[in-house]
Amino acid sequence: MPSFDRSDVPEADMEFVVIADTHHLVDPGMYSAKGDSVTPEIVREWSDRGDWALALAKATEPALVFHVGDLAQEYPGSRFFDTGRRAAVTQFEESGLAVNFAAGNMDIGDKPDPTVPAGWVEPGYLKRWDEDFGKSFYSRTAGNCHFVVLNSQIMNTTLPEAMEQREWVEADLAAHASHRIFVFMHLPPFLVDEDEPGLGSYDVLDNPDRSWLLDLCRQHDVEILFSGHTHFQVFNRAGSTRLYTLPSTTTTRPGFYEAFNVCPPDRGWIDTTKLGFFLVRVSGDAISVHLIRTSGETHANHAPGTRILSGTPADVPHSPAAVYLRLPITNQSDGAISYPNHVRHRIRDDYPLLSCAEAGLRHVRFPIHDLDVALQAGRLAVLRSEGVQLTATVLCPKPGDIAAAARKASEADFIEAQLTNRFLPDGEDLEALAALRRAGVSVALAPLALEDTGKVHLRSRTGFRPRELPQLDEILTDRGVHLDRAVCMVDESESIWSDIRSFDTELRSVGGLDFLVPLGTDDGANALAVAEALFAAATMPGCRIYLDPLQDLDRVTKVVHGLLDRLSNPRPAFHVTRVLNTVLFGEGRRPGSYRPVQAGGGFEGTTVRAIADRRGELWLVQDGEKARATEVLRQHATRDETVRLIDPVGGVSWRGPVDMIANNIVSPDRNPILVVQVPSVGSPLGPA
Repeated sequence: MPSFDRSDVPEADMEFVVIADTHHLVDPGMYSAKGDSVTPEIVREWSDRGDWALALAKATEPALVFHVGDLAQEYPGSRFFDTGRRAAVTQFEESGLAVNFAAGNMDIGDKPDPTVPAGWVEPGYLKRWDEDFGKSFYSRTAGNCHFVVLNSQIMNTTLPEAMEQREWVEADLAAHASHRIFVFMHLPPFLVDEDEPGLGSYDVLDNPDRSWLLDLCRQHDVEILFSGHTHFQVFNRAGSTRLYTLPSTTTTRPGFYEAFNVCPPDRGWIDTTKLGFFLVRVSGDAISVHLIRTSGETHANHAPGTRILSGTPADVPHSPAAVYLRLPITNQSDGAISYPNHVRHRIRDDYPLLSCAEAGLRHVRFPIHDLDVALQAGRLAVLRSEGVQLTATVLCPKPGDIAAAARKASEADFIEAQLTNRFLPDGEDLEALAALRRAGVSVALAPLALEDTGKVHLRSRTGFRPRELPQLDEILTDRGVHLDRAVCMVDESESIWSDIRSFDTELRSVGGLDFLVPLGTDDGANALAVAEALFAAATMPGCRIYLDPLQDLDRVTKVVHGLLDRLSNPRPAFHVTRVLNTVLFGEGRRPGSYRPVQAGGGFEGTTVRAIADRRGELWLVQDGEKARATEVLRQHATRDETVRLIDPVGGVSWRGPVDMIANNIVSPDRNPILVVQVPSVGSPLGPA
């Protein structure tokens, strides 16, 4: 059975699961192989995927579970509806989960719109739902949290239940004003803008009830509204209310992929990497939403190991993990008019933004002109509200350009002044930098210069090299100027660890260092580069690691892979970032919390990177050193000591005695990069 490793995230006061669109399917053959929107081959594993997702949800041991609609694929009025409903109910009963259900269109009928492809919600369908699950709108209370389940399908109808629901929820929210409130429903209120068309759109709630509902959320300070239906993640805000639209556990849907500028497999039906559900953790004033990726796995086909629950920005407040946005944070399309929509299907790619939160990234870096573009500025502001700090870069050919950067200072946390074609600031530069800081602006400094690299044309490099930092510090100190940060260039070399560690020098007038870590086209090499960079950062107080880029660049002069591909799906380096960011910097740990060690000299002359803190040692081991690591482990730890093995690419861990972990390290089934955690005396690694 699946299990979760919460070793490095703070303890929660309460956890609950939100799941959507399981679409249990009795007979894949209901779809003809010719001319239908989907084929039996595509749908064959839907129910098995749902079974595995429910097993994962059960393994999180949540206090409550909410399902926001579409239990079965057989819709009301179809000849298989009764069979499908019974099978879906059985699926949930066998999971062992006590689920709070919201009704979806496949459960009780479509919203009232003359363009939708199936029958509208009607009294008979509502009666059947009430018989099977109870009333379709209701609330639950647990501790100081209040959970409200609404029926989106009856909104904007003339059914008596619609008015009853409206009056009930207004009174219910007013009666629970002292609670933290969460709302659950099937249809999202909107996808891109609050004023987008509802009539003719299969995927969003129409007005007037859309406006009524959002006003209600604002009025009662609803924390989060969860919805489903789209099988495509969307994230919005309405005042202080966060609006999450969930993925499905079963399938993605065509129609939303206009948000990307590359074509998905099978029109978007089988983008299984995007499948999953949410684990929501309530801790004090913080609420963190964790995507649990199911990725199309089943009981018969899933990765071994205990899943590591990685932290969001709220869980890793001192994390140095950061990314460079060479592409904008989002791409938006006015969309196509295609079945089942009869208006333009407006959609935006929120996956890069959501991936930053999923990985617990605390910083992003981008050109300041993104703040002049309303779409990008708006999404960056949303990212900032999720706890990610913004650094805006400014090209500064002249000292006056440094001062001019103050125009956007309120929209960013740091301004990075890039001195073009000069490596060190002169007197006027220093005066401008000092003035910017006196105005309350946090400032980073970087040289941006052209260099001869042996190619036909000169190449630019951004950032200081180790030999230049002492010169910069001396100039700043002599003039009494303090910089918040200095940007440092990490060369593309075989040892990112050594490159970053070479900057370990005492500086008097620079608050911290920002390391730019370039990625290449080899996913394995990128995963190792990220791992080495984060291990090195753990030993360097006040540093940040800007992984460059967040997304692939695949149609430019220099092609590189990012943490995400152009469908915004994670590459191996993303998972290494997500996992090691939590393992190294969870529970309040920060850069400088660790020191480099040699494990008694056992790794001298190897590529194993070993660091230690009060809990013990962590070893970063790559393929060629696994046998050596097992030898050192057997020498270093007692036979009955509990050791933790972490697979950062797979996002899983194992705990066990030395011999078990040693055998696991050299197993051919393990990924090329592993982390071994050996506890210090008095700091045992107990069960997850």
